[in-house]
Amino acid sequence: MQPTLYGSIAWRHPLGVGQVIQWAREFHWPVIDLRGMSLDAPGGEEKRTLPWGYDMLGPRHVRPSARQQLRQQIAEAGLELLCLYCPVPVNLPGEFGRRCRELARQYVQLAAELGARWLRPINNTTWRPDASPMSSQEAFDRTAQGLRELASAAAENDLGLLLENNENTVTSCADELLQMQQALEGTCRVGLCLDGANAYFQQLDPAEELRRLGDRIDVIHVKNVRRHEQGRWDYMPRGEFSYEWTPLDQGDLDWHALLAQAHAQGFDGPVVYEYVNPFKGMPLAYWDSLPEPAQAAREQGEFLRRVIASIESGK
Repeated sequence: MQPTLYGSIAWRHPLGVGQVIQWAREFHWPVIDLRGMSLDAPGGEEKRTLPWGYDMLGPRHVRPSARQQLRQQIAEAGLELLCLYCPVPVNLPGEFGRRCRELARQYVQLAAELGARWLRPINNTTWRPDASPMSSQEAFDRTAQGLRELASAAAENDLGLLLENNENTVTSCADELLQMQQALEGTCRVGLCLDGANAYFQQLDPAEELRRLGDRIDVIHVKNVRRHEQGRWDYMPRGEFSYEWTPLDQGDLDWHALLAQAHAQGFDGPVVYEYVNPFKGMPLAYWDSLPEPAQAAREQGEFLRRVIASIESGK
């Protein structure tokens, strides 16, 4: 298993992706994973601007020469680029939806030029602009069709599409991930990413979600939270509980047990640590209460390496 540092670690650091690379080298993360540009996502101003950070990359914001320079810098640092997140939906109808899918194809090109293994598309919802929400089935079908279009560009660029579970979305659980992977069969490499905390947000059992995916998991996202009945921590994804972000070894999820279970099922891939996820909507004051990002990069890297070494040695 390979510890992987998610680019949100430098969300509010003015050196951005360069700082992600520096912390990855300094604190022994062999792989990095980067975020796409929230300004490219549709929706209200706060939805697009609150998650914005210096670590973000978008095809309309990175000139061609800089792409080659960044790829070279990552390689010279001895690092690998796992993935680029694409925040542009592919399931919207009409001319607006067509423009979104064209921008998503530009994300494929950007990810390929940076040397990423995967593009991770947004987990589409039933939302659409200026109209009533889609049904769950329509949202799934439109997402599958949009991803098929994206897959043709991904295959041409030797890039895979990585599907992640996310609360209140088209792929909110293991079964839906498997259904979407099956719907895209034969189009390009299609991988599955399990985020245990996202499953917990959806009020599912992360261990059961792992079991249902078996040996089909390509990437695991790790973060930890505590669940509370009071709405004190601003994030209530299902409207019943709120969630407090914690270090990996202090929340409700037992990551040693979960990673050991994944390893026993055959998983030996990247384990991506999410320091924060501003897309969850917590205010800046909330994230300011967390440890400094450099401290988190060091301490959580040490924790993950201990856990992985223990699992792989059988101790």
